[in-house]
Amino acid sequence: MANRSAPELSSPPRDRRPRGPALLALLTALSIALSACAGETPGPAVTATRPATAAAAAATQPATAAPDAAAATARAPSSAPTEAVLTLTWWTPEFYSPEAPQPVGPLLAEQLAAFEASENERVRVTPVLKARYGEGGLLDFLRTAQPVAPAVLPDLVTLDIAELEPAVEAGLLQPLDMLLDGDAIASLYPFARDTGVFAGRRMGVQHLANIAHVAYLASQVEAPPATWAILLEENLPYLFPLNNPQASATSSHAEGLPRAVLSQYYSTGVSIDPVTRAPALELEPLIRLLEFYSAAAKSGVLPPGAQELVEPDAVWGVYVQGKVPLAYVSARRYLAEREALRGSGYAAAPGWAGPAAPIAEGWALAIVTTDPERQRAAASLIAWLMQPENSGAWAQAAGWLPTSPAALAAMRSASYLQFLDSQLRVAVSPPIGPDYVQAAARIQRAIVSVLQEGVAPAEAAQQALSAAH
Repeated sequence: MANRSAPELSSPPRDRRPRGPALLALLTALSIALSACAGETPGPAVTATRPATAAAAAATQPATAAPDAAAATARAPSSAPTEAVLTLTWWTPEFYSPEAPQPVGPLLAEQLAAFEASENERVRVTPVLKARYGEGGLLDFLRTAQPVAPAVLPDLVTLDIAELEPAVEAGLLQPLDMLLDGDAIASLYPFARDTGVFAGRRMGVQHLANIAHVAYLASQVEAPPATWAILLEENLPYLFPLNNPQASATSSHAEGLPRAVLSQYYSTGVSIDPVTRAPALELEPLIRLLEFYSAAAKSGVLPPGAQELVEPDAVWGVYVQGKVPLAYVSARRYLAEREALRGSGYAAAPGWAGPAAPIAEGWALAIVTTDPERQRAAASLIAWLMQPENSGAWAQAAGWLPTSPAALAAMRSASYLQFLDSQLRVAVSPPIGPDYVQAAARIQRAIVSVLQEGVAPAEAAQQALSAAH
């Protein structure tokens, strides 16, 4: 957080006019669509390629009928109706597409081919790759296309769960309540059941997840502390990111607290809105959080570099060098590299009165089309990808966490996965709503006051509450 000002309490309306690469791509797509309507042959679309299905391969085989029979067939009018194929357009980032590197891309291609076969080849899925974030990214392209070229919008889309809220506010997504099976939603982890619900309607379903937890050096830590009091008493340096991430081409728009801070604030006993999951701005819980930061900084438990770090992945590099005995790390990173680690353990992150619940990030699937038939087909695809055997296999190949216990069980059995299951069961979906954004800005300002300006925790907390009135 060094050399950073506190987040603004409100933001001016975003300029939603088409701009830059997104506008050029839209005009190109619209030109192709108009050319097709006029009978011209457009160039190939930028889509993810997949192996041809069995039906498509069979269609390319040469005819074997005798010439006379073939001629008779050609002369006779066909009485059998030709069933139209519905092509679903799916906007998705490369990492979650058939174009992803081995083994992820080929596995997804197999799953899509199996889905098409289950639909008797009446539905074809065409993934169209988009950047994850930023100008020309998934959310930006949806917003840009809606007013000027709605015909190019996809049937379904993959979005970072942090971008579901602005997508819903822009009217880009369609409700899923009547399209997805309620039992399938009920089988998800609690955080995934909460994600994507706005004003009582389900607008997206989380398919991929990631959380963070503590990694520790067993040679220096006999038992990982569960509370801040034990952590301070044992004087164990604990590195976690305190700097607030900003929107960029590689990360989602961030207006809330860093995930580590949000998780810690949840652990203080603060009141939490049951619908938005937004923590209240309350004096005693905030004092508890700020007193922990103050004491940890003064004692050396909180390394100075924490205020410069943004993501758990940045913490990882410090931890694997053996520079800190306790670190707040990404489960995805630990999952990918745990076999190469020696003498490393894992545990829940410490909190005020007990372990702090992790914050679950990840990606969701949502429907954009307003056509009922296409909505049903898109919902069938979502349900297919969410099936435990499909979701678990893809998550294992890609190094993500699935969003249901059954899908996690489909992955290789290991003690680490059992630990992840226990963490995913108590994980919390990130808060939504403008009240949280405003409270987060004041909490972030209070943290800066304590750690960089030497303001007493009680005074900084009181200033945060006073600013809210």
